[in-house]
Amino acid sequence: MCQEQANGYPGQDEQALLVLLPGELHTEKRFGPNTVSRGAVLFECEWDGGRFEAGLFMGGMFRSGHFVGGIFLGGIFSGGTWVSGTWEGGFDRRGIYHSRGDIPSPL
Repeated sequence: MCQEQANGYPGQDEQALLVLLPGELHTEKRFGPNTVSRGAVLFECEWDGGRFEAGLFMGGMFRSGHFVGGIFLGGIFSGGTWVSGTWEGGFDRRGIYHSRGDIPSPL
């Protein structure tokens, strides 16, 4: 894992930013608002804020933050903002399953 300063990063203060990089695999971990994924694979993880820019989010709980790129597969999108990316299937905040390409609508 790589730590960077958040200087110039939108919406972040001067705290350290946790950057998840390509080639990293994380299982059953929780990530908070000072996290950005730039290509990591997250399996059965919890996402509580931050920005998911690239990588694979599989089988976990996306509670808050921005999904702006990467692949969402088989997880629960219970909160946050879907901006862009590839939806391969999963559940929305009401527990309704959405198949490939059927992105859950905002609140």
